[in-house]
Amino acid sequence: MIFEEIVLHNFGAYRGRHLVNLEVTSEKPVVLVGALNGSGKTTLLDAMQLALYGKGAHCSGRDRMGYPDYLESMMNRDAENGHQAGVEFAFRARTGGHDSKIRVHRTWEKRGAAVRENLDIYRDGTLDKVASERWAEFVEDLMPLQIADLFFFDGEKIEGLADPVRSSSLLRVGIHSLLGLDLVDSLVKSLQVLERKKKTSGLAEVDRQKLDALEADRNQAQFSIEVLLQKRAAQQVILDNLKKEEIVANDFFRRVGGDLYVRKQQLDEERARLLRQEHDLNSELLESAASGLPLLMASEVIDEVLKKAEQADRARNHQLLKSEASRRDAEILAFLRKIKTEKKVLSKVEEFLNGDLNSRYSVEITDFLLPDGVKAQFGALNLSHVVEAARKQLDSMKEVRERLENVEKNIGAMPSEDVVAQAQSEIDRCRSEYARASAVATLQDEEIEEARKKLARLQRQIELEASDLGQTLIQSEKTVRVMTHASNARATLAKFQERLLRENLQHLEKTILDCFRTLARKNKLVTGIAIDPLSFQLSVMQDSGRVVPAHRFSAGERQLLAVATLWALARASGRHLPAVIDTPLSRLDSKHRGTLVKDYFPRASHQVILLSTDEEVVGRYYSMLKPYLAREYLIEHDESEKTSRIVSGYFHDQVAREAA
Repeated sequence: MIFEEIVLHNFGAYRGRHLVNLEVTSEKPVVLVGALNGSGKTTLLDAMQLALYGKGAHCSGRDRMGYPDYLESMMNRDAENGHQAGVEFAFRARTGGHDSKIRVHRTWEKRGAAVRENLDIYRDGTLDKVASERWAEFVEDLMPLQIADLFFFDGEKIEGLADPVRSSSLLRVGIHSLLGLDLVDSLVKSLQVLERKKKTSGLAEVDRQKLDALEADRNQAQFSIEVLLQKRAAQQVILDNLKKEEIVANDFFRRVGGDLYVRKQQLDEERARLLRQEHDLNSELLESAASGLPLLMASEVIDEVLKKAEQADRARNHQLLKSEASRRDAEILAFLRKIKTEKKVLSKVEEFLNGDLNSRYSVEITDFLLPDGVKAQFGALNLSHVVEAARKQLDSMKEVRERLENVEKNIGAMPSEDVVAQAQSEIDRCRSEYARASAVATLQDEEIEEARKKLARLQRQIELEASDLGQTLIQSEKTVRVMTHASNARATLAKFQERLLRENLQHLEKTILDCFRTLARKNKLVTGIAIDPLSFQLSVMQDSGRVVPAHRFSAGERQLLAVATLWALARASGRHLPAVIDTPLSRLDSKHRGTLVKDYFPRASHQVILLSTDEEVVGRYYSMLKPYLAREYLIEHDESEKTSRIVSGYFHDQVAREAA
């Protein structure tokens, strides 16, 4: 099925005739319609549903309004012919084994106090009288009313499915509609009525009143469950809002420095510890300074002194050796004289000995003297280990002072006690109210469970009472046969319903999982989806094997799960139908909007019509969707002309037009 165009004639905010081309391509399946709230966006969605379903349409604003009154309310009073209005809806669909172009032309006018409606159906340009007269049956083959909410919906539908309590009701209705189980339920109830009538046809008035009273109690119990479910849904909204308030309060607490204030005692203790370390390191450095470490400042002078002292020692040693050698030379010369050596030889020997003595012991004698004890002390001094120890102490001191400076900064940035107390008080309030609201929700869940048990007990009591009273009244063989067949039929239908539901739930669970994985690509923990066949509560299975109820998910994850459920139900319908989504992002948090724009809207169906405000598909979301847009429209309200218009373009084009 492909929607081709919608035509509005004096319908709602639209005065005169307005046509919107809705055709798309396989590469670009999205039609984007932008509008401010109140300008006629939802009216466009209502027009499509009204054209298809007439008085059965789920249009906005007609919950407590009769169909004729609704038609009258949708006539544009500012039109020249304000007592007439209409909608046309053209689409392509496969009927009778071949593709046809169908145009639904629904008009109405007010004649006196009455509103008269006319419906004409054109097939391939020719009026189809049979389809016009029996359109309610024809449209059920094309797009059944019971599943229309899977393809025409708004952000509120997503919010409803995101609520665990309301989602079970929506799932029950959706699954029963898709599988036709509502017909089975209706048949079972009819059989029960038949059996009860056969059993109680001859009951005394007092017995009949007793059964009527039990049925009244049963109906009241059913009503009580619905009321409790609505209260539980409202309580879940309160819980979600309180959780959001706590997140905001925690963010404010961090911004004002609450985390530092919580660490105040820890920071004070750390500062005291670092100050002690700094003091100890100072003492160690002073001890190092009291040792030989200061001599490093005169290391060159000390080296020079030691060098000169060594030179002086060598000179004195040479002097002693020279003196001893001189005495020895004198003894040699005296011996040579004694043995009467020739003067010439004696002179040569003496000359040699004097030259050798002077050349061998030519060291200059200095007056530099250093006490032996001092020289030994300086000579044995090794400062390398002292230097290494001092270097480690200085590095430790640098690290301690850097850490101390950082702690001092944190202490200096610590907020006042009043500011922190105010922020902490808001967090405590949220947590306290959330705890009370959770307790209320728990009590409500218990009340719902008790109410369901009570309903089951009343139902069993009614059946037993009717059976006991009816046993004495069954007289004819025909009555027995009817009741036997009815009872057998109910048992068969119950087995059929159970098996059909079980098999299709498995398929739906897998489809929901596939859709959820497409939307939540980063969530690798989810390995399965489970739907309880009795309560229709949805649970999530994780890779650890743990089953987690859907209400344990965050609000954002529940929203994605709701979209995945709608998407899966639409797939499970087996219908190749377009999707029309009003205010698609209004109920979603900013974190998950991009996911829907990127992964859902282009794949929701072969044709997707989005009706967006100026706070939804704009900015980066518009850029993400742009490659898939076949057509873009903007609804503008002209107060001077008292009408809304649908023009080509989008919000940025409106800004350009106004600037021009």
